Amino acid sequence: MFSSLFPLVVLVVLGYLTMRKGRVNQGTISDLSNITFSCLFPLFLFINIAEAKLSGALSYTVFLTFYGAVIITFFITYFVSPRVFKKENEASAVHALGSTYSNTVIVGLPILISLISPNVTALVFLIISFHSAMLFAAASFLTSITTNKAFEVKLFFIELCKNPLLVGIYTGLLVNLTGVELPEFISKTLHLMTTPALTLALFILGANLYQYRIVGSVGQIVFASCVKLLLLPLSTLLIADGVFQLSSDIILILVVLTACPTGVNAYIVACQQNQGQSVVAGTVVMSTLLSVITIPAWLLILEYGVF
Repeated sequence: MFSSLFPLVVLVVLGYLTMRKGRVNQGTISDLSNITFSCLFPLFLFINIAEAKLSGALSYTVFLTFYGAVIITFFITYFVSPRVFKKENEASAVHALGSTYSNTVIVGLPILISLISPNVTALVFLIISFHSAMLFAAASFLTSITTNKAFEVKLFFIELCKNPLLVGIYTGLLVNLTGVELPEFISKTLHLMTTPALTLALFILGANLYQYRIVGSVGQIVFASCVKLLLLPLSTLLIADGVFQLSSDIILILVVLTACPTGVNAYIVACQQNQGQSVVAGTVVMSTLLSVITIPAWLLILEYGVF
């Protein structure tokens, strides 16, 4: 386990230190992010899921476990957070998003590839295929209710269609399900182009951590981070093992995906809704830092069968 996680942590730390020491500037990181997440990563998602063997890869119980735990935790946070902190509930949906939206692609996928094999890629993509769309829609819709703003369905789906990562997942899935076989020269070209995608994503994650700060309500940030790193994976484990008795490998995949820190896209949604930006940004930072401890802890729990 240590040998699997250590290279990933090193890449994140290297990105952070490179930014902190001024070896690169924010403009360089922004350009690198645009190339990685607008081009390389979507192509990485596309080619891997397009060529994956999906027959019998998933059952409905896997989806029920993952999305059931996410939905339950989302609404627990949505209703409990404003009452615990005596805050107005306009930002409750955004805070719930920050407590449940996992950085599955940048953090979860490299960990699972290291722990299991590259063959896990397609399975991960299938599990998280509606992850962003569901949580972004829930946060946007609930925020529109509490702020008396109209929820524009058409605009929401237009914005989703502009997300390169989602485009990569769904186009790859479409190619796979329709049985289209890509020419070998195209397949080899895409694999070569996208080889550095995961490495660059982890490096950029570390560099971006330097840009964010833990400001605002520290109590809310700690609460959201604990929900994200502890309650959500615990709910997933209890449903996966106690309700559906899923296999150990599937449980490992689901727990790792839900134990990932908060993804930075949650902060982008907070900015779009103009609610809870500081809390969500702080949650991204704190949950990412703490996940260095909590993810190995969950792996040990699974290894030794504590539950």
